[in-house]
Amino acid sequence: MTLLLALAGPLAAAELGAAASPEPENTPQKIQFRQSILKAQEETKERIASGLLEDWSDRAPLTHRWTPLDEKYGCYTYAREIFLPKGALAIGKIHKHRHLNFILKGKVSVNTEFGKKYFEAPCTFISEVGLKRAVYAEEDTIWTTVHLTKYCGEENLDKIEDELIAKNYEEIGLISSVENLRIGEPE
Repeated sequence: MTLLLALAGPLAAAELGAAASPEPENTPQKIQFRQSILKAQEETKERIASGLLEDWSDRAPLTHRWTPLDEKYGCYTYAREIFLPKGALAIGKIHKHRHLNFILKGKVSVNTEFGKKYFEAPCTFISEVGLKRAVYAEEDTIWTTVHLTKYCGEENLDKIEDELIAKNYEEIGLISSVENLRIGEPE
């Protein structure tokens, strides 16, 4: 599972902005955030490709861990730990399910459609369905996410990603562009 990671300043993370709400929905403000984070992701990829930004992916090692199969529930618990160096901007993927997050070390500012938040270790919180975030590492940070999955092992990371990550917002019933918002239709 990869994510986009580049060197950025605090302004880059702050430019994305966000609206606050407890549940994913298709309000104009949330759609506008989704459109802006997707645009920021594409612009960051372009800036890395053109040499304007440095690709820091190799500085953000990932560690994957699984529990043995839980016979009672029929699934594995998967933990994904990433090290984010100070100054890094990471734009994550769209999550299909709520999941646990642990900030074990460091401090980050995070923009999502649910608002801008600051997390400092030690910290535990829950990510919402449909969440895609832009994270700016204020300090060197260790962040772990925990998910339930039907699969185990690094050889199954593609299957795990298909299970946990949406390819786009529309896959989970959300709208990603104001152009796709039809006036008069229910949210």
